[in-house]
Amino acid sequence: MRSIGSSTPSAPAREAGSRTALWGTVIGMAVLVVIFVVAILQAANANSLLGWILAGIALGWLMLAVWVVLMVRKAARFGRRRVEEAQEQLRGRAPAAAQAGSSPSMRDEKLSHSFQIVLVQSKVIKQELAGLPVDGAEREALDRALDTIDITAGNGMSMLRDPGEPLSGTVVD
Repeated sequence: MRSIGSSTPSAPAREAGSRTALWGTVIGMAVLVVIFVVAILQAANANSLLGWILAGIALGWLMLAVWVVLMVRKAARFGRRRVEEAQEQLRGRAPAAAQAGSSPSMRDEKLSHSFQIVLVQSKVIKQELAGLPVDGAEREALDRALDTIDITAGNGMSMLRDPGEPLSGTVVD
């Protein structure tokens, strides 16, 4: 049985599956060996060409079975190695939050680029508002909103660069 979230089956389940496969292989090989021995004994007793041909065919099947068992074991070892390598790669990967202090991930670069776009657009809006005849409370509200956008985008960019850096800005109630 596997626990939830476990990537590998438990030891008893693994042993039961490999034990069944092992016994199937042993029984199949034993049957082929018995067939080969009986074919040789029959060929020796009858001293006929057909008996020796049948013994050769039985030997061929036995050799083919041995070859298949060896190739399956080799493929299983290769598959096991590949799975272990993949698991090691997944274990070695840290969550995105833990990686923020190390080399920038693609996610961090995209976020930084988005914050830069917000800052540029905020600057464009400020330039356009400078030419409009908006005064009084409306102008103060627009300026405060644009300052909030600038501070938020700046804080986001600085958090991506240095996750331990405290936030800056003025809280306005």
